[in-house]
Amino acid sequence: MKSSFRNSERNKRRKPPRASQDQEVPAEDQNEKSLRLDKFLCKKFDISFGLAQKIIREKKVKVNGKRVDAAYKVEKEDQIEIFSDLKKRHDKQKQKPQISFEKMKKFLSFVIYEDENLVAIDKPSGFATQGGSGIEISVNDFAQEKGWQLVHRLDKDTSGILLLAKNNEATEVLTEGFKNKTIEKTYLALVCGVPKKSEGTIVIPLRKKLLGKNEKVLPDFEEGKEAITKFKVLKTFADHALLELKPLTGRTHQLRVHCKELGHPIVNDVKYGGKETLKKELGSKMCLHARKIVIPKFFGKKVEIECKSVF
Repeated sequence: MKSSFRNSERNKRRKPPRASQDQEVPAEDQNEKSLRLDKFLCKKFDISFGLAQKIIREKKVKVNGKRVDAAYKVEKEDQIEIFSDLKKRHDKQKQKPQISFEKMKKFLSFVIYEDENLVAIDKPSGFATQGGSGIEISVNDFAQEKGWQLVHRLDKDTSGILLLAKNNEATEVLTEGFKNKTIEKTYLALVCGVPKKSEGTIVIPLRKKLLGKNEKVLPDFEEGKEAITKFKVLKTFADHALLELKPLTGRTHQLRVHCKELGHPIVNDVKYGGKETLKKELGSKMCLHARKIVIPKFFGKKVEIECKSVF
C-alpha cells in the first residue's frame, strides 16, 4: 500500500513554515490487515491516539480528497493528506521492545480493574505512558502486546490510574468521554507551603511555549486555552499540604502549572517549581497521583475506579 502525506499550503499561512515536503509511506511498512485511520496515523507519526483523533475531528485529514471519520479503514492506494505539521516516526521507534514473560507479569500486577471492555492500571511514577526519546519501554508497548489501546495519558512522573480500552467500541466511548469532559478525574498532590484558602477554583488559560530547546506550558491570558482546576486542602503540615485536585479541562501539565501559579508548586516538580520544591524527606518522586476516575455511563453502567493513595 502506498499513501502520500502532504502539508497544507493553508497551514503554512497561519504560522512560519517548518520543513515541508511530500512524505511517502513504503508499501512494505503496512500490515496486511487494514487499519483504522486514527491508528494508522499513530503508527506513522510520533503522536498520541488522542491527537490523531483530534486532527481527524478538526478536519485536518483528507482521504482521496474527502473528509472521513476516525473509524475509516485505510485501503490500498488511498491518498492521504495531512493539514498539520506532524513528526514522522523514525525506524528506531518502530522497533518493538522485547517483552519477556516476567516483564508482562510485572505489568499485569499493576491492573486494579478489568472487565470485558476496559482495563485500569495503577501506573508507578517513572513509567512512561508512551515511547519517545530516551524511553526504552512504555505502557503503550505492553498495551499493544495485549491488543489494548491507550485512550489518555499521564506524565511519566505522575503515578496513578491509567485507562486502557480492550476494543474499538470502548476506545470510541472513552475518547468521547474525555473529549466531552464527562469522565471525572481526581488527583492528590503534595504541594510546597500551605494555601491560605481551604478550597477554590483556579482559572488560568495555558499555552505550550518553546523556551530554548525545552517546551513548557505557561499561563497565557491572550492566546492560551481555557484551563480550570478545582482544589481542596485535605491536610496541612509544617511546610507542605495535601491537596485534592479536580481538573475540569485536560490541558498538558495543567495541574502542575496551576499549583505553581497558586503559589504552591508540587513537591519535587523541578520543571515548574525549581529546586526549591525538592524535599528529600518526602522522597525523590514528583508528588502527583491520579487517585480516582468515574465514568458515569459505560456500556450501561457507572464505573468508579479508585487506587491506593501513595501519600
